[in-house]
Amino acid sequence: MNSTTGEPENSRPAKSLSPAIAMIDEGNALEEQGRISEAMARYEAAARIDPRCARAHLNRGNMLLAVGKFDEARSAYQLAIACEPHYAPAHFNLGNLNCRTGEFELALRNYQDAIDIRPGFADAFVSMANVFDSLGRTAEAVESYRRALAINPDYAEVHFNLGMLAMIQGRHDEAIKSLRRAVEIKPDFAQAHRTLGAELGRLAEFDSAESSYRRALAIEPQSEGILCELAMILRAQDKAPEALGLLMPSLKGAPTWAMKVAFAGCVARMEFTVNDPQLRAALERAITEPWGIPSRLCRPVLSLVMLDRRIANCVSVANKAWPARLEKMALFGADGLTALAEESLLHAMLETAPVNTVEFERFLTCARQCLLETASGDQASDPLDMRFYAALSRQCFVNEYIFDSTEEEKLAASACCTHLLGLLDANAVVPPLLLLAVAAYFPLSSLRGADRLLDSSHPGPIDAVLRQQILEPFEEQRLRASIKRLTPITVGVSEEVRGQYERNPYPRWVKFQKKDDPRYFNDELRSSLPFGSFTPMRDDRAPDALIAGCGTGSHAIFTAQRFRGIRVLAIDLSLSSISYAKRKTREMGITNIEFGQADILKLGQIGRTFDIIQSAGVLHHMADPFMGWRTLLSLLRPGGFMFLGFYSELGRRRVVKARALIAARGYSSAPADIRRFRQDVAEGNLGSDLQSLSQAQDFFSTSECRDLFFHVQEHRLTLSQIDSFLADVGFRFIGFELDRSVLHQYRVRFTDDPSCTHLRNWAAFEADNPETFSGMYQFWIQKPPYERGR
Repeated sequence: MNSTTGEPENSRPAKSLSPAIAMIDEGNALEEQGRISEAMARYEAAARIDPRCARAHLNRGNMLLAVGKFDEARSAYQLAIACEPHYAPAHFNLGNLNCRTGEFELALRNYQDAIDIRPGFADAFVSMANVFDSLGRTAEAVESYRRALAINPDYAEVHFNLGMLAMIQGRHDEAIKSLRRAVEIKPDFAQAHRTLGAELGRLAEFDSAESSYRRALAIEPQSEGILCELAMILRAQDKAPEALGLLMPSLKGAPTWAMKVAFAGCVARMEFTVNDPQLRAALERAITEPWGIPSRLCRPVLSLVMLDRRIANCVSVANKAWPARLEKMALFGADGLTALAEESLLHAMLETAPVNTVEFERFLTCARQCLLETASGDQASDPLDMRFYAALSRQCFVNEYIFDSTEEEKLAASACCTHLLGLLDANAVVPPLLLLAVAAYFPLSSLRGADRLLDSSHPGPIDAVLRQQILEPFEEQRLRASIKRLTPITVGVSEEVRGQYERNPYPRWVKFQKKDDPRYFNDELRSSLPFGSFTPMRDDRAPDALIAGCGTGSHAIFTAQRFRGIRVLAIDLSLSSISYAKRKTREMGITNIEFGQADILKLGQIGRTFDIIQSAGVLHHMADPFMGWRTLLSLLRPGGFMFLGFYSELGRRRVVKARALIAARGYSSAPADIRRFRQDVAEGNLGSDLQSLSQAQDFFSTSECRDLFFHVQEHRLTLSQIDSFLADVGFRFIGFELDRSVLHQYRVRFTDDPSCTHLRNWAAFEADNPETFSGMYQFWIQKPPYERGR
């Protein structure tokens, strides 16, 4: 029964054999055939024959509503009601029109009129419930849906809607029960199967979720959305190869954003043993566009690259000889350099993110010395070889020259630099390999008169190096002057931290995933915290957000893309970091971020408050994290939300051990000592426990390694401290952003805490699972929706 396009059969006025009724029946038949204009002509003729025929006016109104002629449709429905005041479908359809035009209170009155006339009008209860839901009157919506079910217990769509409401409210068991009832009644209800799969996935019931998604996909096999969601459920079950097999056919055309993200998520957990050209092409696009976080794709890329026996042999001989360096012929053999020069997937990776395996880093370290050897000998450059060497030089800049180097190598690199500057002073041509060799050891922007390198034309790979190492750093220097200083910087720890990030902006990322489907804040937070309970933001269409400690901008950009309509103020101590962030934001075309230099402790001076404040990985670098935290709390509006990230005392235990060894053995935070420390860790000289740290992504670039092990100021917190602080300030803990499987383990153990917010329970969980927060505690809190008395 579809009472929005015509009246229910059992609610028509008494049937007669009048010419008007015959004309309406003809119109109905024509409408079913899609002959809309002819059908409309019949309805209008019926109204002329019998101006008091309510049914003719109703059908005319339906046709007019369908084409968006709202005023004319309204007049037609009102005529139907004038002709037959107790004609329930006319009141009902007038309610539908008022819904379309946003006049919800009028619509509610229309639906109530229809129900008063016909108390068993289930559709009217459903439509009324839909309006209540739109108005945020959830309890009334639920009651109206339940009244519809009392009339028609097998109304699948109503069970579905009740499931959706329960899901939004965090009543997951009730949601699953309603959704399962919907698919029992209507087995081909694809959206219900899909939503049930999503809800089961939130509860980490992955086998059942997979079954629901497979049923939905069988009903709608062309749905890329269902396919992507099924792939992510398979990935969560460590079935990434199977998920990838489902996704690959859809990547041949123009994949959707969701398809790209699903692909990146799946391949990030894979190691390949078979060379597939289509997979290679997709993975290269995933890095260069990018479809995910490039650093997470590095290991899968290297597994594909190493399937080439020529490249695998180069890596093998380099590692067998380590720490000795091999000459060019010994390292590359007869065909290794050719293979590397042809490997565009490897080039894409080298240009985008630090290589994150010790074995491949050692090979690249040896390859860099071969480049230096070739450039020092003034050998002619092969255009094909130059592609690999250019990618290698860009990798060195990306990882901030983290590769180890011998004393002899340093002298040779300095000699090449001197030679290059001499050629520039003489207005002579700089050989491409000489330029690349210098760029692999020193950032070109640091050279005297580096802009002179821009005066000549160069092959494409060289141009890319010049853009990376000269044009972009120069642009950052120009942007520094445009950054507002919002507050002074506090002398002491704040100034020391600023100094660290001026020298090593953290992290020096190249590409960031661009998201194209942001959700409003309340919806996104419900999705991220499926078990958390919070008071929704009253108006989340254009929230004001503060990123306190934005660094090089990746978190600010993530936030600006994550929440629809958001306006972001991103602040940091370091101008070098902010100028980097500002350049990258412009590069990505993001316009809803404002940058400023400020000290968190002095933010009260700026005279602004915010709906959302985020400060992840920042406060624990302050002299007193809780003082900084209190300052930020004072800037949050009533009912506002805060996202925080703190180091865990337990999760950080191996780093603490490493920092103690650093202090005991006298490693400094100078780049040379950071490199020496890394070599000692990777070679096991500091013990096998610390050697495992060489698997961390942050181990593979200078700024990240310095931030991980050599930070000038670091605190670590416990969950007991966080719990006590939140109790003191009166804020509500909403939940951790964690992998769903971890939340599932917690819920199984602590059945009395369905919202997953009891921090003492979490402390016990962490004690038994010390890797749970090895990165940071990352969580949301909410300020009470009122100001407290002071």
